[in-house]
Amino acid sequence: MNKSLVRAAGGAAILLAVLLACQTAKPALIAPSESAIQAEASGFSPNGGPDHSTLGIDLTYGNGDAIKSWKVEITRNGATAKSWSGDAQYLPGNLRWDGKSDAGTMAPEGTYVAALSIEYAQTYQSVTQESKSFVLVLTPPAVSISLNPPQFVPTEKGVAGPMTLTIDARSALAKVESWSLDIYDEAGGLFKSFKGLWPDAAPTWDGKSVAGAFVVPTRTYKALATVQDEYGNSAELKADIPVAGLAIATPPKPVQPRKELVAVEGKVAVVPETAGFSPNGDKFMDDMTLMLAYGQPAAVRSWELEIADSTGGVQKTYKGDASSLPASVMWDGTTDSGKTAREGTYAAKLTIDYGTLYKPAAASSEQFILDITPPTGSISLSSPLFSPIESSDTITLTLDARATAAKIDSWSMDIYDPGGSLFRSFKAAWPANQAVWNGKGSNGDMVQSAEDYPVVAKIRDQFGNVGEVKSMVPIDILVEKMPKGYRILASRVFFKAFTADYEDVSPDLARQNTARLDALAKKLQKFPGYKSRIVGHAVKIFWDNPTLGDAEEKEILIPLSKARADAVKKALVDRGLSAANLTTDGVGASDQLVPDSNIKDRWQNRRVALFLEKE
Repeated sequence: MNKSLVRAAGGAAILLAVLLACQTAKPALIAPSESAIQAEASGFSPNGGPDHSTLGIDLTYGNGDAIKSWKVEITRNGATAKSWSGDAQYLPGNLRWDGKSDAGTMAPEGTYVAALSIEYAQTYQSVTQESKSFVLVLTPPAVSISLNPPQFVPTEKGVAGPMTLTIDARSALAKVESWSLDIYDEAGGLFKSFKGLWPDAAPTWDGKSVAGAFVVPTRTYKALATVQDEYGNSAELKADIPVAGLAIATPPKPVQPRKELVAVEGKVAVVPETAGFSPNGDKFMDDMTLMLAYGQPAAVRSWELEIADSTGGVQKTYKGDASSLPASVMWDGTTDSGKTAREGTYAAKLTIDYGTLYKPAAASSEQFILDITPPTGSISLSSPLFSPIESSDTITLTLDARATAAKIDSWSMDIYDPGGSLFRSFKAAWPANQAVWNGKGSNGDMVQSAEDYPVVAKIRDQFGNVGEVKSMVPIDILVEKMPKGYRILASRVFFKAFTADYEDVSPDLARQNTARLDALAKKLQKFPGYKSRIVGHAVKIFWDNPTLGDAEEKEILIPLSKARADAVKKALVDRGLSAANLTTDGVGASDQLVPDSNIKDRWQNRRVALFLEKE
């Protein structure tokens, strides 16, 4: 055996998977004229994320038992970009194109068609069928933003009027599908969000934040517009949203100033920008902005702002004189001694000294909350075992959430596959608290049989505190009806590296192996009168080296995949199944679910496929 091959293989951990089996099943006998090829979508984009990065090509073969060879070509303007071919031993029902040419480079953007050509060994003439056209899109939409009016004009009670933010987007080959607009304050905290479907992309903003506070005079807010086309290409554009200064009327000169005269031109006031904040360092609502009004600004001699807790204890103090009259003060949640203030309810008091012109004046704010405790909760499942093919089409994940001082605002829920990759996501605003899942990932793939799918939910309260809740969705062993029987979508069995030994592994994996083989045997006993064909598959390490890859396939992968299929057969016989009804085969890396170059997801190729056929 090639020594370099052995060294490279020895460091790899191949974990054999009993999961969603072969993509191919021998087609029913139909006339050659019924051969067909069809793209699953009107287009795709390798840059558009997992939902749109590849295009599925569905194939139908007339009289599959008489086929000599077949070929699929994807062309643009008559030139072939990508091709596949094979013989009667391999008749895939679906091919996926990642946009790359036969040379391995990205094909040019444009309109394509796919053609299926079939040569028959005898009896039938050759057949060629062509799909409808589809597009390969690489360029994201072009985006622009316009503001009307070009800036906010503040008043003492808010803003003079709303602003319309118009998003314009164009794409040469794809339809613009959706948009979002996030507005951030100067500290980088999310202030306001909009989203919608195209072409309704001109939201009107009243100048308020998600918590109901108005924009602050003289500040500049940042808008980030994101536009996505139908194939997942997205483009971003940033724009400034300025806020003018608050106009202050020039105070009249007092004719006969008296000490007892009260400042009446304007109100002395201190107003919290929001109902609370969370100084936890996540750059979202980390500060409390207190907006100040001085009554007679021209007469101010000095001012003092005190922030006190619910017991009246002053935690933070700000002072100034006539040379500095800030429109607002931003409290970061620390005390005068530099320590972090305790969670709880606070209020601010502004005291003004006008010297000899007017009596001192003072005003207190409404109470606001300092809260850094994240929400807590739990996830419950509508079914303890999810069977999306056989029994329940969906499973409902219900989120229970609680917060000590703040209101729950929103949540997100991420479901991960057994390899640790993000599989499906949900999100919603509270009080909606359920995610209904059909068992499919964002790219349309069905869950793997008898696997556990980790769930991580993040719960956000109104002040930006985020709590995390974890759970697991266990998947049943799944059975799928096929034209000539059934396909067992069974689970992975973990083997010792480069062996067919599933017992000499870690105790945790050994327990999983025992449970999965027990469940598989129990499932097969529900199909009396059927014979089971067990086919082993493996991952090719030298996928990028034809010479080493061929040697690896012949010397390692085919014998290894056959040995592991035999090991599964023996385990099933030990559990009461008849050896006469079980056959095995090993096909190495000849029929992969994902490219072996996809290191993150190629664990799916380590599997044993089971087919049930009537005796």
